[in-house]
Amino acid sequence: MVHRRLPSLSALRAFEAAARHESAKQAAEELSVTATAISHQIRSLEESLGVALFLRKPRKLELTDPGRELQQTLETAFDSISGAVERLSAAPRRQAITLSTTPAIAVRWLVPWVCLLRDSHPDIDLRFHTSHEPVALDGVTADIAIRYGDGRWPGLVAEKLFDNTFVPVCSPHLGLRLLSCPNTL
Repeated sequence: MVHRRLPSLSALRAFEAAARHESAKQAAEELSVTATAISHQIRSLEESLGVALFLRKPRKLELTDPGRELQQTLETAFDSISGAVERLSAAPRRQAITLSTTPAIAVRWLVPWVCLLRDSHPDIDLRFHTSHEPVALDGVTADIAIRYGDGRWPGLVAEKLFDNTFVPVCSPHLGLRLLSCPNTL
């Protein structure tokens, strides 16, 4: 376990704001406290460190060399903390599911149902992967898939969605006639 010797974090925050603004009053406005509270925090920090952090001038605070060093370190640390908090707060909270299917199924059958799915499950972020090639249902490439086939895929659960009907189509200008053939499909 690491034991860090740190002064009060509120005193460090008050100092960093006062150093950035060069003013206890502006730091107080930023942190929603009084200028007196900022001054007390800074004095407490100076006593705890045993160094003067500011030269106090009328209506202005001027950093000493140790104050400048501490301000630069705190600025970097607070920027890093702020960045981490921002990234964590912006992290998606919705469950992402990737559905792999063929382009034809996606366009002709699935897309019209997306609004219904979104309305009934707003917590799901549905992502599409379109390909004719089979994909691993490993949670990386895809979580679920819709494919043509007989439904026999070892190790997977398959549900039949619909029968598929194929019909030949051609231009009447070709003058072709459809011959009767046995239904083999």
